[in-house]
Amino acid sequence: MKLKNLISSIAGTNENVADIEVVQIQFKSRNVKKGDIFVAIKGLRHDGHNFINEAISKGAVAVIGEENNYSLPVPYIKVEDTRKALGRLAKTLYRDPSLIHNMIGITGTNGKTTTAYMVKHIFETAKESCSLFSTVSNFVNGIELMSTATTPDILELNNMLRMSTDKNVVMEVSSHGLHQKRVEGLEFNYGVFTNLTHDHLDYHQDMDDYFNTKAELFKLLKKNGEAIINSSCPWGMKLMNQLKNNRQTVFSYGNSENDDLQLLCTEAGISKIKVKESNEIFEIKMPMPGKHNLQNALGAILCTLRAGVKIQNIIYAVENFPGVPGRFEEIRHRGANFILDYAHTPDGLENLLQTVKSMKQNRIIHIFGFRGNKDKTKRLDMLDISAKYCDEIILTFDDLNGVSKDLMVTDLEKAVKYLESRNVHLIIDRTRAIEYAWKNSEKGDHIVITGKGPEPYEQEFEIPTDNDAGTIKYLFSKYYNTSKA
Repeated sequence: MKLKNLISSIAGTNENVADIEVVQIQFKSRNVKKGDIFVAIKGLRHDGHNFINEAISKGAVAVIGEENNYSLPVPYIKVEDTRKALGRLAKTLYRDPSLIHNMIGITGTNGKTTTAYMVKHIFETAKESCSLFSTVSNFVNGIELMSTATTPDILELNNMLRMSTDKNVVMEVSSHGLHQKRVEGLEFNYGVFTNLTHDHLDYHQDMDDYFNTKAELFKLLKKNGEAIINSSCPWGMKLMNQLKNNRQTVFSYGNSENDDLQLLCTEAGISKIKVKESNEIFEIKMPMPGKHNLQNALGAILCTLRAGVKIQNIIYAVENFPGVPGRFEEIRHRGANFILDYAHTPDGLENLLQTVKSMKQNRIIHIFGFRGNKDKTKRLDMLDISAKYCDEIILTFDDLNGVSKDLMVTDLEKAVKYLESRNVHLIIDRTRAIEYAWKNSEKGDHIVITGKGPEPYEQEFEIPTDNDAGTIKYLFSKYYNTSKA
C-alpha cells in the first residue's frame, strides 16, 4: 500500500510520500524489515522514540511519532497519540476487517473467559462458525493459535480478523487493552459487561478510573450495536444509566423483572430464566457449579439470543458446555480431588471457594501465591477469604514478574504472620507445594490451586513440569505408575 494512502486517516494528504510503498506496520524496532513503517510508542518501560534510528537502519521507510523536531532521512509524520494512530493505520492496511464479522467484545473483572468460551460454544452448536480471542487461547477458522495476552496487540488482531472467515468473532477486552488502545479502530456489534470488582489498582488510579476504562468498549459499538449488561452489579447499573443517557441500545440480565433476561430461581441444580421480549420461561441445568458461572451463562445466553440464535439451541449448548481449561478445572484420581482455577481477585476467589465449600467434601486445602509487580492492595483481602473458607493454606510462588525471589519470600512470610494461628504453611517451590498438599490430603479433601489456571510456569521449579495440571499428572504418574489423570 502507498504511504500516502495509508496515512490519510491520521495526517491527510502528503505529496512528499506519494510514491513510497509500505510493506507492513511495526511498533517494535526489532521487528522492522525493509519497506516497513515504524510507529514510535511510549510504553510503560520503553519509549519507541529512542529506537527510531534503529528502525531506520533496518529499513523503515517512514516513521510516525509524537515528538517535534526530528530530522530524519525518511518521512516523519507527527501525531498527538501514536497508539491511536497505530489503530487507524492497522484498520486501513487490513481494510477494516471488523466490519465483515459479527463482533462481540466482552469486558469485566471476572467471567470474561468463561463467557467468551460459552458464546463460542453456543454459536458452534447452532452451526455458526466463531473465532475466539481470549486469555487462554485464540481460535481462527477452527485452528487454535497461541495466546500471548488477554487482548492481543492491534496489529495482531487486525491480521487475525482479516485471516478469519468465521461469521462471528468473540473476544475478551481487558482494561489494559482498552487503555493501551489495543482495540482502537475496531467496531463491535455487541459489548458485554460481566462485572467490576477490585483488581488492577496498581495500573488504574482507583475504581472510578478502572470503570471508566472498561466503559470505553461501548464507545466502539457499531451504529446499530447493542450493550449487554449485568444489572446485578452496581457498576453495571451505573454503566446502563450512562449508555441510556447517550441513547445507546441496552439489554440487561440479572435478577430484576426489568431485565431482558431474568433469573427467576434455582432449585436442585435447575435454573428458571425468563425472556422478557417473548414473556417465556425456560429451565436450564448448568454443567458447572457456582452462582458466578450462572451469571456468566446469562450473559452468554442474552448475547447470542440478541444475535439471532434460537433459545432452544442456546439452552442445549449451555447444558452441554465442556468448560474452560483452568476455570474450575477438576482433576480426580484415586481419591485425590484437585481444582485448578485462574481466580486472582478477591471476588473471583470468594466465588470459587464458596462454590467448593458448598460441595460435599472433608477439608479444603488452598494453594496460592502473589504475582510480582501486581496490585498489592488486594492481597490481604485474598488472605482473609482463603482463611474464611479453607481448612489449610499453603502459600507459594506465583510468577515473579521481575520481582526478586528474596523480596517475594519476604512478602509471603509477612502473609504467614498475618494469618497467625491459622493452619498455614510456606512452601516456596510451587510444584513441591502441590506435592505436599496431595501427600497430606485425605480421601474426600479438595485441593484448590489458584492464580495461574492453565498458564505455563515462568520460572523453573524442582519438578520439571510446565504448569499446575502438568505437575498433578506428573505426581500421579510417579506415585501410581500411571499417566492417567
